[in-house]
Amino acid sequence: MLKYKHASIYVGSKALDVLVADSLPKLMLGLMHMNSLGKSDGMLFVFGKEARHGIWMRNMLFPIDIIWLSKQLVVVDIIENAKPCSSIFRCKTYLPGEKAMYVLELRAHMAKRLGIHKGVKLELKL
Repeated sequence: MLKYKHASIYVGSKALDVLVADSLPKLMLGLMHMNSLGKSDGMLFVFGKEARHGIWMRNMLFPIDIIWLSKQLVVVDIIENAKPCSSIFRCKTYLPGEKAMYVLELRAHMAKRLGIHKGVKLELKL
């Protein structure tokens, strides 16, 4: 079983508790096979460099919002309500329009509820 560090992501004064995926096994596993996320929970993927990191929904059990963040933690792209897929052959890879260093995954529709949109700067406390 992988052990995850926790961090806080702030959207203005609202805090989210996120699991930090910062190694290759954690990046590959992501939220696969997890049953759900709480309203203030998420997962932060930390990549070694800025690139157009793709995300897919293979073996996911619930829909999520996918938020790509620059090195400065500015939102560069969002996919809302990405649906799970079960077939490897019909599983879409979501790609951002711009390079990103981080990907934040939240419960579906949370980005809109929290006021997260392209251009918003988030704050990270490890």
